[in-house]
Amino acid sequence: MKVVSTLWAIWAAASLVSALTGPTIHVEQGAVKGTTLLSAGGRPFQAFQGIPYGKAPEPVPAKPWVGVWPAERPGSPCLQYMQTTHQEDEKIVGSEDCLYLNVYTPKLPGTGKPPLLDVIVYIHGGAFMLGWGHQYGPKYYMDRDVVYVTLNYRLGVLGFLSTEDEVVPGNNGLKDQVLALKWLQRNIAAFGGNPDSVTISGTSAGGASVHYHYFSPMSRGLFHRGMSYSGSALCPWTQAEGLRSKANLIAASLGCQTSLSREMVACLRKRPAEKIVALTKELLVWLYNPFSPFGPTVEVAGNTPFLINEPLSDALEIKLKNLPWLTSLTTEEGLYPAAEFVNNKQHLQELNKRFVEIAPFLLDYNYTVPLEQQPQVTEEIRKKYFGDLPIGPDTVKQLVKMIGDRLFNVDGELAARFQARVSQAPVYFYLFSYRGKHSLSEVMSGSTDNFGE
Repeated sequence: MKVVSTLWAIWAAASLVSALTGPTIHVEQGAVKGTTLLSAGGRPFQAFQGIPYGKAPEPVPAKPWVGVWPAERPGSPCLQYMQTTHQEDEKIVGSEDCLYLNVYTPKLPGTGKPPLLDVIVYIHGGAFMLGWGHQYGPKYYMDRDVVYVTLNYRLGVLGFLSTEDEVVPGNNGLKDQVLALKWLQRNIAAFGGNPDSVTISGTSAGGASVHYHYFSPMSRGLFHRGMSYSGSALCPWTQAEGLRSKANLIAASLGCQTSLSREMVACLRKRPAEKIVALTKELLVWLYNPFSPFGPTVEVAGNTPFLINEPLSDALEIKLKNLPWLTSLTTEEGLYPAAEFVNNKQHLQELNKRFVEIAPFLLDYNYTVPLEQQPQVTEEIRKKYFGDLPIGPDTVKQLVKMIGDRLFNVDGELAARFQARVSQAPVYFYLFSYRGKHSLSEVMSGSTDNFGE
């Protein structure tokens, strides 16, 4: 994607221009050399970007290197299908070689034993389908005494493919995150960070990832508190269904047999990863919806499961980690994905005309409501939010409310209430309603109109 490539080049150039000196420290794989940059408030800080923490396909630790690793710019994003981009030749972005993290610190350890700083890890969002760690920069964090970490993890079909058996149980993207958190436990002190005070945070799919770590046996002892913004493990789009049938569709499209998992996966590994990722478009029913065809799943087999029960059942059995959790929603959550079509009359007309067909995918109940009941359920939803009015420019706010309620609001509040009930640690919930000067919905819709209340 040209925009991504340009932004990446600007980031790299800015890093080089801003570099004052190159600090070198030692981690378990070898020496790494970073850069010195300036925070928003003009404070110098040390940036170590593009440090390898793992290798695919099975997430295993990165191997040691000889010499000094140049940690002066971010690593490549993970290979992904940019479903929100309209230019078909710009949709495939990134690389299979992508398991890198970035560490930013205002204070490297000196002589003696200076106090270690709290660590904040930010897990990027993007519906488990797109995004990369260095989208979320450090310049404001570095005005504070914290160590800030961002990371890449595998996405879409490469991160969340599952054959629903022991061959590919699923959740590789979440297992990548676990691998990064383990790396931090072993190495973050070298950057001045406290491995006994790690807060994991994230927005949307990143927020849901944070919540999933509370339920996973793999994540125990790797963090000490979490913050989930606009995403929890109970949101419907964070629980992927039909992953075997999706794997079969992709395999068949690439000439691989689908009856035996091991042979199917062996065949897929011989196909270009870009072609596998490009087949994401076959799973998008309307525009880029459902926006999360691949994502976390309960693993039915495997030696190292990330998730062995549904989160709600885990919570009811009081298996979740008793760690503090802060979670939040915004007043117009439905603008993702609605911002793509609320300012487009043609899209609104199509949604109005084909609502019975599109709604189960847009609102993520195609797999959870029996097919024969979907028309009735869809009509009841339409009546509740629109009454007898058509879906169009005059009912955009109702549309945003409907999407937000289903995909974020109801289950976001439910997650907070259940966690507060079964956890012995504090749980905090807030609603964010501030309208900033710019927003993602402005970029997606091409309009500065206020589509909320």
